[in-house]
Amino acid sequence: MPMVRRVAMHLKVRIPPLMELDELIQVGMVGLVEAARAYDPARGIDFENFALSRIRGAMLDELRRLSPATRSSLAFRKKESQTTRQLMASLGRTPSHSELAKAMGTELDEFHRQRGNAHSTTIHPFESVDEEVMDLPADPEKQPEALLEKTQLIEGLVAAIDSLDERSRTVLSLYYVETLSLRDIGEIMSVSESRISQILTATVKKLRKRLDLE
Repeated sequence: MPMVRRVAMHLKVRIPPLMELDELIQVGMVGLVEAARAYDPARGIDFENFALSRIRGAMLDELRRLSPATRSSLAFRKKESQTTRQLMASLGRTPSHSELAKAMGTELDEFHRQRGNAHSTTIHPFESVDEEVMDLPADPEKQPEALLEKTQLIEGLVAAIDSLDERSRTVLSLYYVETLSLRDIGEIMSVSESRISQILTATVKKLRKRLDLE
């Protein structure tokens, strides 16, 4: 039973909010019972490893069942991301929805409909989580409680970034996401490299202050 809870906590900090921790534990308990029924000592397999596979499998199967991810949503998000990067490079700023729609070859109303569907769809690489759960970490910094704190920090960072002005968000995106140099960003935004450095430094300082990291 402690192993069921460990697996559930390990998953909870890595997945979208499809299930509560108690629900994951309940599903894991079903997997544990099934493992107990199916276990055959004569096969020479350690029960803990055998049960871990069944517990993990039961949780991931239920998460996949609940996830409304679709191929069309994945395709739209990928195309939107690529188009956004291209327009940011050419325009020197974050493109508007109408500009994105035009570049993607669709009407604005249809763009909003597809975007709404895609961004309301939960998309998560469960397969990568599947591999992680086979070897739960012993490092205290990688335990579920520590990972939950990191998750909360990330959520706070996202909120802080959303509150920034458009220019600051654009510089952050080009530098940390697109990994462009300060010189390249300066050329895109038609300002000097030193000015981009100032904007980036001020923005990072502002984020640290909002997250109480100073």
